[in-house]
Amino acid sequence: MIDVDFYAGIFVFNPLDDESHLERIEKVITSVCLARNKSSSCGCEVFVDVLLNKSIVDSGEVAVGPKTLELVSDLQDQHSFQVRNYTEENSCSRGYRNILSYGHTKTSAEYIVVFADDYIIPSFWFDKMVENFKNNEDASFMVASTCNVAQSNLINIFTPHPSWDVRVAEQGDHDRLNYETTYAGVEIEHIESIASSFLDYEIIPWSPPPSFETTVFKRNLLDEVGYILPDYYAIFYDTDYFNSIHESGAKGYIAKNCFAFHYGKGGTKSLYKKTADEKYVNSPYEDKLLSDINLWNSRSGNGVTPWWGIV
Repeated sequence: MIDVDFYAGIFVFNPLDDESHLERIEKVITSVCLARNKSSSCGCEVFVDVLLNKSIVDSGEVAVGPKTLELVSDLQDQHSFQVRNYTEENSCSRGYRNILSYGHTKTSAEYIVVFADDYIIPSFWFDKMVENFKNNEDASFMVASTCNVAQSNLINIFTPHPSWDVRVAEQGDHDRLNYETTYAGVEIEHIESIASSFLDYEIIPWSPPPSFETTVFKRNLLDEVGYILPDYYAIFYDTDYFNSIHESGAKGYIAKNCFAFHYGKGGTKSLYKKTADEKYVNSPYEDKLLSDINLWNSRSGNGVTPWWGIV
């Protein structure tokens, strides 16, 4: 058992060694480790665990490319953190379940959080989260405020730094929607400054829709509700999980005063097809996504139908 106060797991996926995404991976790992170091100096011990997605994607490639592996190895030498390999079926929900379970069963952490590999946090992030929990003793979970997500309840508004590469992708969903994407140029010190401007913001009661990534779960909540259902592949896993939390009666908050920058899909979004039909019809993942929809409907009583051109 690893004796710590806070566990932070990061799930890394980059099969094509996308250059923009390499930058994001470097920034999330570095920022989490720097925040860990600051928290440790204040008496809060944080354990950082990087889970490499080494499953096989549909193209036959490993889900982390050689440049990504080299980057993570170099960062490990610089910052000293644990690295583990995930070799099950390529699935974000199952990778997140792996991280959640590891933090809960292999460490003594009171607070457990999962990061995707496209976030940047300020150096005071862990300390602020602990402070928020201490000031709200009825909280079982705390959701960070962020940006570039669909959940409008979590968004904090700010002006991007002038050095950032922010533009509309040349193809894919963001081109169709005329949606600006942050490609590169974001520095940790930029996020430090932006996040500091939100420190006086309020903490508000949690409301849906959920965001699994960067939500801090207390140990006693995981004792009660467990982890993400392993039957999900990629969608509705978070909605289902937060539904279970709601049914347990647990109380949560949105920490508008504790900001985690989210790139969003970034440059990789430009690789996507423009419509759901193009993405999913006859794709290798169509059956898995249909299975997720059917599972959610059976557990929730809802009647969600596929949003692409199939019956």
